[in-house]
Amino acid sequence: MILIKTPIDLIDSDENHERLLLGDWCLKNQEDILGSKDYFNRVPYHWDDRGKYSLDYSYLDRLYEETLAQLADDLNRLHAINQDLRYWRIVLGPWLRFFVDALFDRYECVRAAKEVGTVTTFVLYSYNLDDWCPADFPEFWTHFTSDEWNEIIFSECLLDQGIAHTCKDESIIPLDLKVNEAFNFSNIVKSILKSAASLYSEVIRHYQTGVIVIGGYVPLRKLIKLQFRLRQLPYLVTPALALTFSEKKLMLRDKLCRGTFSSVGFEGFLAKSIRSLMPKVYLEDFLRLKGNVLNAYPDNPKSIFTANSYHLDDMFKIWAAEKVSDGVPLIIGQHGGTFGMASVNQSEEHQLKIADKWLSWGWDCNVRDNVVKFSSFQLSGRACIKPSKNGDILHVLSSMPRYFYQHFSMPVAGQFLLYIENQLNFLDRLEINYLDFVRIRLDSSNESRGWDIPKALDVAGYSKHVDRSNERIPSLLSRSRLCICTHNATVFLECLEMNFPTIIFWQPSHHEVRPDAAPFFKLLVDAGILFYSPEDAAKQVNKVTTNIDHWWYSDSVQLARKTFCEQYAYSSDDWLHEWGEFLLEG
Repeated sequence: MILIKTPIDLIDSDENHERLLLGDWCLKNQEDILGSKDYFNRVPYHWDDRGKYSLDYSYLDRLYEETLAQLADDLNRLHAINQDLRYWRIVLGPWLRFFVDALFDRYECVRAAKEVGTVTTFVLYSYNLDDWCPADFPEFWTHFTSDEWNEIIFSECLLDQGIAHTCKDESIIPLDLKVNEAFNFSNIVKSILKSAASLYSEVIRHYQTGVIVIGGYVPLRKLIKLQFRLRQLPYLVTPALALTFSEKKLMLRDKLCRGTFSSVGFEGFLAKSIRSLMPKVYLEDFLRLKGNVLNAYPDNPKSIFTANSYHLDDMFKIWAAEKVSDGVPLIIGQHGGTFGMASVNQSEEHQLKIADKWLSWGWDCNVRDNVVKFSSFQLSGRACIKPSKNGDILHVLSSMPRYFYQHFSMPVAGQFLLYIENQLNFLDRLEINYLDFVRIRLDSSNESRGWDIPKALDVAGYSKHVDRSNERIPSLLSRSRLCICTHNATVFLECLEMNFPTIIFWQPSHHEVRPDAAPFFKLLVDAGILFYSPEDAAKQVNKVTTNIDHWWYSDSVQLARKTFCEQYAYSSDDWLHEWGEFLLEG
């Protein structure tokens, strides 16, 4: 039986041969994704066992720490510097954790395919692994949930585990990452403004000795207000650096991960893959780019605040690591949902380990003393949105990559198909007179690498309900009477904080919450806000839609909402004063 690794394989495969799909992600191009599941034989997904998911997270956390320590020693030696583990955690940690976990998932998928016992061969395309060594984290981020990258990584896993193969001349080449913007007046203006802001940042960098806010996850008007409250010149964007990257230096890479690693099994495969695929920004080009960053970014900040630049922005990470090593405090603010709530959150763990202070949207952490309950920069200062009595029922959907990409308490890989099925089950059970008012808001953030949700909605007959305006959610809420939230993320927190009538439903086996958060979610369940099945959520919509105010503004519902928001969506009308005082005190 031929093992089909990705949609690339499936398109090219001969229907006359027996085929076994490595995962549901292979179904990308099927007209009816949900209906085609039963047409193909598929390898059981190893993390459908959520107990294994949790245990593997603990194992990978330990492996990540061991690997980070090894690489910190290696990179210090190769760069002739002496930086501590925190420094390299800030610089290298985000890439390394994503890489370790994703690689393990692909390796385990292949192991599970071997256990099926019927795989005889797979097709090996022509590729040069060196071509897939990314320049930096953003390039890796683009690659690693693509079909092309996964076709190659699965092939490497299969070769490592000794599965027979047949060769194919067709080549798998790196994606073209260049995005050509349309030539129009708006883009010209944006480019001019961006260049002017970058030049301004370079000019004033010597005078920036206060709190530097980079990637604050806050509207520009709020950021400017805060900068003036801090009595400092606004620092709005980082300077644009012309990034160039070298060719791979194999002799240099061959010195990585030669310490504590086993030479066999997954850990041996991981070490070999790190040598091949570590981004050049951390190795070949690190010292040169570090010099460029230090010559362009502020010299002497009092402290650094960010909400999301710790993740994708390699230049920020290098600068922040350098300043932290000089004793400058790094403050990170919460930038969305799941934090403090989800049973597993890989990103939360990383942020808490690198931050001197971590500002939560209300929750405390008993095991870490750097978590500070603070009013949300994003949620504070917003006016409540009054529901429109005869408005829409806004149904907000999530989107996820087809391939596993990080550990957190959400559906991963093919589990997202159950999420789609639940949305259709919910819509199927709405009374027809209420269904007419439903507007489905798609999440386009993972459109190119995710599941084709519009196609699934079209097959089910709900295409006419899809909102294609690309309006922001607050604008859509202003024309709605009720919001349906379907995953543990920012939207339901925003709705609850703005006191907008909200019904939430999700699959509890995929949205596990930590024990200390469970009582707060029970408040939402008891108030008829949160449901653990699409059928029960639809029943509640049918029940309350005729008189939403009577339900939503009842004492019990409002008490549950306020108690939950105090813990997980804390906001303040006096946010500017509070933030100013906190950051000025350092």
